[in-house]
Formats: sequence, structure tokens, C-alpha cells
Amino acid sequence: MSSVQDQLQPGEEILYRAHVTRLTQAPLVALLAVVLALTIFAWYGLQSGPAAIAAGLLAVILGLVLAWRLFRLRSYEFVLTHHRVIYQTGILAKSSMDSRLDKINNIELRQTLWGRLLGYGDVEIDTASDTGVCRFADVANPLEFKRAILAAAEQYRAGAFVQPAAAGPSGAERLRQLKSLLDDGLISREEFEVKRRELLAQL
Repeated sequence: MSSVQDQLQPGEEILYRAHVTRLTQAPLVALLAVVLALTIFAWYGLQSGPAAIAAGLLAVILGLVLAWRLFRLRSYEFVLTHHRVIYQTGILAKSSMDSRLDKINNIELRQTLWGRLLGYGDVEIDTASDTGVCRFADVANPLEFKRAILAAAEQYRAGAFVQPAAAGPSGAERLRQLKSLLDDGLISREEFEVKRRELLAQL
């Protein structure tokens, strides 16, 4: 099962990882707790076998639904690197969407009343690319995620994340390469001397 880490390019670093909140599952957890309480009451209080069995079956179904939802939430990966924002989801079949930092036009934060109280919300990125809008739903600490994206985009546009050009071979290394060409018979002695003098003059 591939992860976002497998998509990173050489030298690309992760700056921030956002997560989908589990708090949206609170109503289902509360309902499961009520059904479990009714099951216990029906079994021990009312001494009613059929009612207790029915409530127990309902509790099992709700528990399986809750477990599946929590398992699915783990498949959502929201990652910010110093080049792009990556949205990936899926358990067996994966789907992924990238938003490059230099293409981001606007970032919107949306929170309901419960989202503001419990610290989660939606972060929506509007880009100039073909992908258009990328929406990260029910993100924990959405304001922090938004700020991280804005800071990374500003640094990217300012050139803070530009990789320095790789340094070329040193003069000594170029001389060794030139000598290797002579030893392999790929250049003549005269060509070697001409190039050698040129390299020595550049040192």
C-alpha cells in the first residue's frame, strides 16, 4: 500500500502533516454508548431475552460501522512539502491530487459552530492549475494548516526553497578525468597537453 512518502521527489521534504479529526464520529460513539446501556438494562433489568438480543445486535452493527469509519479516516493523508500540497485518500485503490505552491491563488477556511468549538474545519485551496479547487475536509487544527501553507507558498515564491545548483567537478578532478581519457586512448598526447594547460590556467 503506497503512501505519500513514496511520491516525494529527491530532496523534497515534508513541512507539515494534517489529519482528519475523529471528533466528527462523536454522535455515533454516543449512540453506541446508549445502545450498549439499553442492552445491559434489557438483559439484567427486564430479564427480556429477545429485546436484549436485538439491542445487542444493533450495538454490534454500530460498533462495526464506527470501526470502519475510523479505519477509513486513517487512509486520508494531507501533506505539505516545500514544493506542493498533496491530498491522498483510499485504502486499496489510491487517489492523489497535488497543488503546487506557485499555483495557489487563495486559501479559504470554513468552520461550523461545532468546528470552532472542537477545533476542526475545512481548508479549501484555489489554484491556477487544471485541478482547480482542492478541499481538505474536517481537518484538525485547520487554521494552523492554512498558516503553514501560506508561509510555505510565500517562501517558495521568494525563492527560499530553490535548490542551489550542483557544483561542478574540481580542477583536480577534471585533470584526473583528462588523464583517464589519455590512458584509455581516447585522446592523443597533444590534445592532452593542450587541455591540461587550459585547466591549469583556470586554477
